[in-house]
Amino acid sequence: MGEIKKILLIDDDFNQCITLKKILDAKGYQTFTAANSQEAFKLVAETDLDLVLTDLILKGDKNGVEIFKEMKKIKPGIKVMLFTGYGPEEEHRLLMESQLEGMLDEWLRKPIEPEELIKAIEKHTK
Repeated sequence: MGEIKKILLIDDDFNQCITLKKILDAKGYQTFTAANSQEAFKLVAETDLDLVLTDLILKGDKNGVEIFKEMKKIKPGIKVMLFTGYGPEEEHRLLMESQLEGMLDEWLRKPIEPEELIKAIEKHTK
């Protein structure tokens, strides 16, 4: 893998974040977690990240597309990928908006399979 890749996971589901972090740490990534947009923005400003994975919907917070828009102001070239557990009706509009905003055109569906997660990260951190 060469240089250690730095990945930020954003999810308001603590257990989901910890599970994904364990998977990524075991594969040799340096993984950071954030439970909300404010924690995420701080990490983006302070850390040279290779990729951000964010849940599409964070309860009581900004959605993944809004988070990406703010992150672009902090680090214009940042790569952000969405993951979601919501059904197609709820997510369709936001996924379309995400692509228009310049987010990665790939997204992951919960529950995320470890192999699928690693494959997506490797694809977007080369």
